[in-house]
Amino acid sequence: MRFFFLLLLTQLLPAQQIRVATYNAAFALPTERALAASLRDGTNFHGRRVAEIIQIIQPDVLLLNEFDYDAGGTAATRLNDKFFKVSQGPGRVSQDYPYRYVAISNTGIHTGLDLDNNSVVNDTPGNEIYGGDCLGYGEFPGKYAMAVFSKFPIDLAKARTFETILWNDQPGALIPPGYYSPQELEIFRLSSKSHWDLPIDVNGRIFHFLVSHPTPPVFDGAEDRNGRRNHDEIRLWADYLTPGAGDYLGGGLPEGTRFVIAGDQNADPTRGDSVNAAINQLLNHPRVDSSFEPVRTGAPSGSSRFDTATFNLRVDYVLPSGDGFVIKDGAVFWPAPGQEGANLISISDHRPVYLDLEFQATAEELVRHLTIERAGDQITLTWSAEAGVVYGIEKNPNLELGNWTTVPEPGIEVSDGSASASFSIPEASGFLRVTATLE
Repeated sequence: MRFFFLLLLTQLLPAQQIRVATYNAAFALPTERALAASLRDGTNFHGRRVAEIIQIIQPDVLLLNEFDYDAGGTAATRLNDKFFKVSQGPGRVSQDYPYRYVAISNTGIHTGLDLDNNSVVNDTPGNEIYGGDCLGYGEFPGKYAMAVFSKFPIDLAKARTFETILWNDQPGALIPPGYYSPQELEIFRLSSKSHWDLPIDVNGRIFHFLVSHPTPPVFDGAEDRNGRRNHDEIRLWADYLTPGAGDYLGGGLPEGTRFVIAGDQNADPTRGDSVNAAINQLLNHPRVDSSFEPVRTGAPSGSSRFDTATFNLRVDYVLPSGDGFVIKDGAVFWPAPGQEGANLISISDHRPVYLDLEFQATAEELVRHLTIERAGDQITLTWSAEAGVVYGIEKNPNLELGNWTTVPEPGIEVSDGSASASFSIPEASGFLRVTATLE
């Protein structure tokens, strides 16, 4: 019996580009549901400035950190309809994000336990004492949450959230020894807000938007509980991308899958208080393309040109997968005095970061539903084909020799999104691959 292994050679499809942005917009307000109320009539000063910044940047997909959660998504709807969709000044182009995502955040969910070991437990929302004993710091449920705005459909049925994963469930977690009681470890969660995997469909091209906002590695004591948690929150995405390491998450993201990691990670690669250069778990990950370092639009000289916050650190990131994307451009929106938008940015201590990403076809997109039939020496392949692509068939009797040759007259027929090839292979065994190039 002959055995044939089907391999795949991919090429770029016609260029399709999107702009992906993250922005800690400091929308956290003092009381629950206050954010939605403040955005009711479209006049909120903070909202108008954020909207004008977004109308300058014009991202296609946007993560907002520090955006208070409400169960109905009212605040996100009002921000889109009454601010993003309304021009905020001469020359400002309105932006519409019909697809939005909000979900529960661990911030402000009280545990009834003394998580910060200050010998005080107060379960009345509204102050720091309350916040210190919550699953994630917050003076009320949902403070400091996040929201995603997209011009393209979000596959809600396949969205994954990881807010309930316990810190103790992460193998080798950096939990400070002896700081938390066994009772506390039974309920204490890894994510200080949440971690979301949102599949977004850009005209048939899917990418997974992996968003989060790890806790700052400060506001603790010698035990460094926040620094350790920040490290492990960042590690969650590294584990999710590493084969076999994401079992505690219910499985990781399959290799070859296109993704973008975004958010205020509260970690600089070389400076600050993060533990073990925590962000390098992502910057150095083999599946992440971190080759492009966005520079401030009003760029000063020196290392500060990479800063994304007024406290002089690079903490906000947009990190695409190496598979499926080519980075074309990007920046930290931080105009110098006199430049466009310079009068707007003081509303937050962070600055928006964006990348322009061009889609590169993955194997699954160029040749889908590939099947093989054998009848003696005769081989028949069928697959779902892409328009504008020329397909070919190559053979190789021995992969170690690397001698791929074209199958003569493979009889490839392409019609209505389907392709087939029928040819004869007299060799006893070998390998085949389908090639794909642009017309």
